[in-house]
Amino acid sequence: MYRIDTLSVVADGPMHMPLLPSGLVVPPLAYLLGLLVGTVTVTAFLLALGPRVQQRHVLALVPWMAVGASAHALYQIDPAAGVYPDVVEPLFGAPAVYVTTFVATGGVWAVLSFLSNVNPSENTVARDLGAIGTIALLGLGVFASQQDAFVAARPLWSAIAVVITVPVTVGVYFGMAYLTTDVVARARLVGGLVVFAHALDGITTAIGIDVIGTTERSPLPRAIMDLAGSLPIAETVGVGWLFVVVKLAIAIAIVYAFAEYLEDEPVRGNLVFALIIALGLGPAVNNLVLFALRES
Repeated sequence: MYRIDTLSVVADGPMHMPLLPSGLVVPPLAYLLGLLVGTVTVTAFLLALGPRVQQRHVLALVPWMAVGASAHALYQIDPAAGVYPDVVEPLFGAPAVYVTTFVATGGVWAVLSFLSNVNPSENTVARDLGAIGTIALLGLGVFASQQDAFVAARPLWSAIAVVITVPVTVGVYFGMAYLTTDVVARARLVGGLVVFAHALDGITTAIGIDVIGTTERSPLPRAIMDLAGSLPIAETVGVGWLFVVVKLAIAIAIVYAFAEYLEDEPVRGNLVFALIIALGLGPAVNNLVLFALRES
């Protein structure tokens, strides 16, 4: 495997412009080919089956997003400890873990959709997809609890992050409903999930930077927090608050921008919202697991 610790563009002067997060790992060629074949195969089956994509299906995808993020966090804690067997370890580095999660989730979805087409009288795809994802997440938790490196979990700050995020999400989404009822009426559940996912990402990142003392791998959040650090209030309130504000603003703007599209094109709209939710919830859950399993 090849690890990309940093990727930057060198200007004429001494400044560097980072392009991608640090810590990216390129798996061996055989794994790349396997992931490519898996992606093409699963995509082809899903397109052929044309499964329903409703709001409840987006909700059913949430456990799978958490599975992918948690699996990558276990890989990050101590790659040298050999948490995963060598034969599958390259599948859980970044960015391979995103493709691995898609293949697993899409494969299960395709099988469930096929079975639903065989027996149309019982359409339980969303329920079963969510249930299998939840079982996989619980199984991953049991697996982690059996590892010597992870026996001393410290979930305090992870719990605090979730406790803070819930009222923030409720307040923001109720405020949106009060100001623009029609937008929230169109977005409904998935709109709230977008706000929750990105609020949790922002809040966990702020806690990591200001409380736990982690470092930010992604260049854009790091630039936002560098800006916050240059403000006079940085010594009092830290630097993560500005990232939380930016994440909430982006989530609100996305819900406003895509609510009508969600109503006009429900299949594509729900898929877009699922992707947006994953972009926030994936990093957030990754942070929660890393906080809980940190060494100190």
